[in-house]
Amino acid sequence: MIKKQFQEIYEKIDQSMIEALKNSAHPYRTFSIANVEGKMPSVRTVVLRDFSLDNQFFDFHSDLRSPKVEELKKNNKFSALFYSSEKKMQLRFKGTVEIFYKNSITKHRWDNLTPSSKRCYMGPFSPSETIKEYHPNIPDNVKFKNPTDDESLFGYDNFVIIRCHFYEIDFLKLKYSGHQRCKFIFEKSGIKANWVAP
Repeated sequence: MIKKQFQEIYEKIDQSMIEALKNSAHPYRTFSIANVEGKMPSVRTVVLRDFSLDNQFFDFHSDLRSPKVEELKKNNKFSALFYSSEKKMQLRFKGTVEIFYKNSITKHRWDNLTPSSKRCYMGPFSPSETIKEYHPNIPDNVKFKNPTDDESLFGYDNFVIIRCHFYEIDFLKLKYSGHQRCKFIFEKSGIKANWVAP
C-alpha cells in the first residue's frame, strides 16, 4: 500500500500516461528510450502505443529489421524518459523488454493500425541501412496514397511490438519554490515509494 503522500503523484502519473494514449499532441505521446549497443548507450524517440500502471508495462512499435530489435534481444534492459515542458514534469522508467512478433497481440494491433501507419513497415530497405541516394523508404506504389489491406499485408512480416516491463519510476516535478522528486519501486511484496533529493 502506497503512503498517502505519494498516492496523488502515483495517480497523476497514471492519468498523464493514459491521456497521452488518447491525445497524439500530448508531450508523453513520444518519448526517448535508451538501451545498450555493445558497450555504448543508444537512444531514440518512439511513440507510446499502450500503457498499464497496474500491469507495469508500456508498448511501442518497431520494424523487425531495425538494429534496436537485435540490440534488445542481446540485452533487454532499457531506460525511458518522458518530459512535459508545459507541466515541467519528468518521468523516467527502468526495466526490461519483451518483443512480440506474429502472435495474437501483434495481429490485433496490426489490424487496428491506420493504412498510413502500415506503410512504415513496408519499406524496401532495413531501417538504418546505408543507401546510395535519398529514399523515403516507402514503396513507390503507395508513396502518395494509403495501401490497401492486400498491399500492406507483407508489412506485417516486419511489424513488432516492444513491451517495456518496468520495475522503477523516477518522478520529477520542477518548481520555483523547490523541485519535487520521488521513486516508485515495484517489488513482489508491493510498491515502495521514497522521496529522493532532486
